[in-house]
Amino acid sequence: MSSMCPVQSFKYFRFARVPLAAWLLVASAASFGQAAPAVSTVLAFNLPFNGSAPNGGLVEGADGGLYGTTAASNLVSGGLIYRSTVSGSSVTTLHQFALTEGYVPKAGLLKGSDELLYGSTSLGDQTVADTPGTTFSLAQDGTGFTILHRFEAWTTTNVYGSPKNADGAYPVAALIEGSDGFLYGVTSAGGTNGTGVIFRQPRQPVDNSDFLVLHHFGQVTSDPSVSILKNDDGASPVGGLLAASDGYLYGTASGGGVNGRGTIFRIRTDGTGFEVVHTFADLSSGSPATNVEGANPRSGLTDGQNGLLYGVTSAGGANGVGTLFSLDPVSGLLTVPMPHDFETANGAGPSGALTLGLDGRLYGVTASGGTDSSGTATNFGTIYSIARDGTGFTKLYSFDGTNGSSPSGSLLQLDANTFVGIAAGGGKCSGGTLFSYSSTGATVVGNTTCGQKKKNQSGGGALAPGLLLLFGALGLAPRRRRD
Repeated sequence: MSSMCPVQSFKYFRFARVPLAAWLLVASAASFGQAAPAVSTVLAFNLPFNGSAPNGGLVEGADGGLYGTTAASNLVSGGLIYRSTVSGSSVTTLHQFALTEGYVPKAGLLKGSDELLYGSTSLGDQTVADTPGTTFSLAQDGTGFTILHRFEAWTTTNVYGSPKNADGAYPVAALIEGSDGFLYGVTSAGGTNGTGVIFRQPRQPVDNSDFLVLHHFGQVTSDPSVSILKNDDGASPVGGLLAASDGYLYGTASGGGVNGRGTIFRIRTDGTGFEVVHTFADLSSGSPATNVEGANPRSGLTDGQNGLLYGVTSAGGANGVGTLFSLDPVSGLLTVPMPHDFETANGAGPSGALTLGLDGRLYGVTASGGTDSSGTATNFGTIYSIARDGTGFTKLYSFDGTNGSSPSGSLLQLDANTFVGIAAGGGKCSGGTLFSYSSTGATVVGNTTCGQKKKNQSGGGALAPGLLLLFGALGLAPRRRRD
């Protein structure tokens, strides 16, 4: 765990003639000047022990707690909804998904205007074959868990083997709430063409008839012998929607479009006015595969509060490892050149929507890339920031695996100096982490007990009662689903 270096003993300094008070001022100033950004573990997840790993981003509750989800990697643990204090001193499992409730929640949660938590599971009722997910709600104390919508079981697929149904399949992006109080989201597959849908539903539906598909992404136009799926408007949206000030919902499709490299789209909240705002260009045939603007956006857009929308692509760009782009929603044009082309040393494969910081800069994470303290290339991911005009790109931190690796989802800013986020791998317990980034070098002790009741000497608070579900054996019968 990162920490400030201890002050050395006085006997190593030869400042005996300097008054003590003056020396303390000098030492204090030197120590302050040497403070470097630090990442520490708030909570270490234990994948080998309970088969559940963190996903998506975090939301801050009304009580200041951090709320998130974990997804199952086996059929014993269907996934969890949990709450952690920002220090990791108290961790509670709010809900353990049951057989019939859906499982593998891959998206983060939404805190609604009614203070309820809303989310989705990417797979459905395990007792019914080919059920592709649910949406749900619950209170912040874990009570009142309710299934809002069950996505229809699929029976046919498109030419690429993606399931087709009436209302969408496999939601993996967080829900958003519109100014009208409705929930909006996307599915990565399903719909009449198997390429995904955009949907709307009330926060408290009476029945499934309240669920409305606003748009079915288009029919596949490419030959299935070609690995790159193409269509007119995009496919496989896996990033969340953005409700912009112009009344449109904006989003990204990670694939599809006429070049097969994804699109940016928008639609009104009543389902009218759908249009493709931008189609990403094809990639070169070289290695790495490059282009001017990036390809395959896997995250949603962020409102820069300056008339522009910002996003990232996971591939393409000048170095083949992704770009950070800005979009003028009026003209539909991307800024050229790109605000930033990622390169491996400073982070590759940006993941998660950008966060507009309190200082007006954009903050994000990359799933891979980075360097160690000697400058040697690593592949654990990074945290970065950049000004909205594309200047001042800064790699803030390179992960080394000890406090997590492969960060994903958006960062959540807690105060002027502190962000928290999720790393999908690494950490003390090898199952990922909930981490804290401090620009001033502050650290937290966190909970790194790996499910052991005895306090871990290298950090970690006491095991809360609710943590037994999060870390411990669940004692459930194996669950089966149809592959």
